[in-house]
Amino acid sequence: MAKPYREGKGWAVRVRVNNQSIYLSGFPTSAAARQASEEQRVALTNTGKPARLGPHRTTLGVALLDYGQECLGSRKGAPQDARRINRYLRAARLPTLKLTAVEGTIGNGTNYWTVTTEAKDTRNIPASLKTHRAEQQVRSAKSAEIRRQLANTPVAEVTPYAVQGLINALRAEGFKAATLERERSELRRLFSHCRKTWLWTKPAVNPASGLTMPTIDNVRDRVLSNAEWTAVSEKLQRYANPYALPAAALLIETAMRCSESLVHATWADVDWDINILRLRDSKGGARNVPLSPGAIAVLRKLQQCELAPLATQCLLPTTYEALKKAWTVACAAAGVTGVTLHDLRHTAATRYALEFNGNAALLKIITGHKTDSQLQRYVNLTAELVAGLMHGRSVDLARAPAGFTGMKHEGWMRALLSGAMPTSPSDSSNDALTPDAHPARCHVIHADFARRRV
Repeated sequence: MAKPYREGKGWAVRVRVNNQSIYLSGFPTSAAARQASEEQRVALTNTGKPARLGPHRTTLGVALLDYGQECLGSRKGAPQDARRINRYLRAARLPTLKLTAVEGTIGNGTNYWTVTTEAKDTRNIPASLKTHRAEQQVRSAKSAEIRRQLANTPVAEVTPYAVQGLINALRAEGFKAATLERERSELRRLFSHCRKTWLWTKPAVNPASGLTMPTIDNVRDRVLSNAEWTAVSEKLQRYANPYALPAAALLIETAMRCSESLVHATWADVDWDINILRLRDSKGGARNVPLSPGAIAVLRKLQQCELAPLATQCLLPTTYEALKKAWTVACAAAGVTGVTLHDLRHTAATRYALEFNGNAALLKIITGHKTDSQLQRYVNLTAELVAGLMHGRSVDLARAPAGFTGMKHEGWMRALLSGAMPTSPSDSSNDALTPDAHPARCHVIHADFARRRV
């Protein structure tokens, strides 16, 4: 057994197992140092030789660099992870991670990115953002200093107290709870990787677990109404980007995410015979998106405008930032506030929940959610609407979710809510919204998507 020795005011010991020498220090007594050395010896004997240089000779920054190169290639959300990791790498003056998309990997579950390193910071910050970035640096000076200290600390010496200090600093600087959770999660995944894959026995517990974290309250329930959609669509019709209006209309008709319609969907993925869009990849993996009559009408218009689109061409050859700007400008011009592009997914889910009487199995196929709890976050019915149905009032179409033109069996839902069940949906006599009364039931997207030509 290794013999402890005096070092300053404390005790230290050196353990050598499997041709690896480990230095342990900072113990109050000789007995504590001896016990720690024995625990380290047993751990190394049982788990095998640690990968790389081990937790005592590897700083957190170096560990993040190695972890990023090993793990980010197969992760869809790798760009966001790389940005967070690179903050530590810059603080430690280490090379940063660079991701390059791998062609032909959509939906195959392998590597999405090629991960390389850059010796110098090659970020190109536009002149218009330099003032903003300078203000950010002043605002986050304390958290940046703590991050620098952590990045230069050996992994074995990182404590929950140190990670909690970073979280507290970020919170004091005004960062939102979701941002703090992503920062913590990145470190927690690293320490888990160190223990499970690299067989590092230190730290004894994951320093990023068990922290005091603020409650995340990012629930949204904003739904765009038919009246608001009419106003916004008129502004989008005049917007310079010819894809802005059809993109928004397609989101309302399909409940897709922006990334699904902008990045993953091509003309080859559209099955016109059975009205299906076959997404080869999405946030939850490959899935088939049912296309409503309104969605088919939007796609036909787009197809006509593109004349002869290639099968591999994206349905909407524009960017998210361009679409986001168009939506923001159109909403401001129309006097519509508080609605984001992602809220259109809430709008579509709520609309179809009304149209199909809350059939969760059917709605999950439309939205792509796998659980009822996920789906429920996007179905945002109001107490006012439900109360109206209870008292036999028809839905106010102007205030209903965009795209909604009436329920096939509105009386059936009223009877269900009131407890007086008819024998079948067709027996309901209160269905005021009949197809004859609403010939545009299939969709309410009455807009010209033709590209403007000079």
